[in-house]
Amino acid sequence: MIKAIFFDIDGTLISSSRPYISEAVISGLNELKNKGIKLFIASGRHSLELEELKLNKQFEFDGYLLLNGGYCTVGDKVIYENKINQDDICLMYEKIKEKGYPTLFIEKDKMYINRVDQRVRDAQASISTMIPPISQEVNVNQIYQVDPFVNQQELQDIVDGTKHIKVTKWHDYAYDIVPIDGGKGAAIEAIMHYYGFKKEELMAFGDGHNDIEMMEKVGYPVVMENGDKILKQLATYICKDSDHDGIIDGLRHFELVSK
Repeated sequence: MIKAIFFDIDGTLISSSRPYISEAVISGLNELKNKGIKLFIASGRHSLELEELKLNKQFEFDGYLLLNGGYCTVGDKVIYENKINQDDICLMYEKIKEKGYPTLFIEKDKMYINRVDQRVRDAQASISTMIPPISQEVNVNQIYQVDPFVNQQELQDIVDGTKHIKVTKWHDYAYDIVPIDGGKGAAIEAIMHYYGFKKEELMAFGDGHNDIEMMEKVGYPVVMENGDKILKQLATYICKDSDHDGIIDGLRHFELVSK
């Protein structure tokens, strides 16, 4: 019996051509909620971005596993959080500052970027999100996630010498840097401990590289047709793409919502 479902946002709940949750998916989510199934967002997004997209006004989820699991809430309660090691932040920031790599720094309550170029504009446009304010001041004690807008070689330069981070890719020139012991998988483990859920009682919908650990933690990993090839290898079911209500397709396949 499924007791909880986790949903990625970009390429899953929404798409670049539809930056909102469709009415069909909202109807399905309400049907799940009426059955007592707990519903969670699991995303690299910040709460400010959810507000900008108005996703939290379209549907109220039971919990939010944001910043790739770095900051997780159930209702008003923070059940898990994980900041990046201060030494690693200092090391990365020195190179980012020296080389001028455009980079987004994310704290619990705010996010800011050191500079903006075309890569930043293209990446942010792809997720229908405004560019955060520019700031050169970085609070090294309060960083949950770092998003450089760089190529592979530049990324390697940034992370060289760090010891406590890992990286996922979300755009051709955009990456999420998070704590090595963090990620969506760690956040789901926190949810499992909080509610007493078992792996076989959990389902997840996702499409990207940062969803791999999430899929490995649930009994029913559902991957969008528009998803990453590697991620599809973990799927118990590959549903339609995010532009064609793939979530509803997946939920119907497992007979969790009405036909």
